[in-house]
Amino acid sequence: MTTAFALEVPTGKALPSAYASTRGGEMGKVITVYIVADFEPMRSGLVKAVSGASDMQVVGEASTLQEMAQETGQADADILVVDMQTLEMTDRDVMYERLREWVPAIKVCFLGSNQEAAAIRFESVPQAMTLDTVGFLFKNGPAERIIQGIRLIAGGVFVCEIEVIRNMLTRLSKWANDDAENQPGRLSERETEVLVAVAQGRSNKEIAMALFVSEGTVKAHISHIMNKLGVGRRTELVRYALSKSLVSFPEE
Repeated sequence: MTTAFALEVPTGKALPSAYASTRGGEMGKVITVYIVADFEPMRSGLVKAVSGASDMQVVGEASTLQEMAQETGQADADILVVDMQTLEMTDRDVMYERLREWVPAIKVCFLGSNQEAAAIRFESVPQAMTLDTVGFLFKNGPAERIIQGIRLIAGGVFVCEIEVIRNMLTRLSKWANDDAENQPGRLSERETEVLVAVAQGRSNKEIAMALFVSEGTVKAHISHIMNKLGVGRRTELVRYALSKSLVSFPEE
């Protein structure tokens, strides 16, 4: 099973070398790397840096994923290093599916800028994690930092810049809490209170008095609840509340 964690690595400093692993996670063997980057100077720089590492070997390079798919070297690669600038926005929705098709067991290290990291959608993360191992590193740091990141990913470790993790968690939290009342099937805290009161057999007037609102407000809440749950009668609201253990069955 792939180990996953957020690794904080300050820009400009090398990753720790404790996980200087190799092919298949075994010590003493060469990590084979395939590089995809459309900016030729960057691709050449990566090829030179990786080739200069004593425990790594470049088995191929391409300017696009489509070009990579037509090559044979990627079949021998342990790690696929991809510059995110290479990926057009229209490609990203199908990128993971293509990667799984072309290189189903390969480990992938994405290299990107701060702007590209900010564009990562949190809903894409589960797709990315279906790859054998995936990592994200900023490409503006020292080459040795990327080399160490490749070693970590080769050992089955999920490596990700802490800024990316923070950004993803912030957006995930906002999504989870944003406009809860408009999310289908999800009840707000006040709607849950009204549902429980209905399930307890209270009238609209009693609920209004208990919550310090008007009967019209209670009726509106009940109507919203019914729409969200797809029911049309109060008895169905009671059944729903019982099924969710919001209220208990009366003792005989």
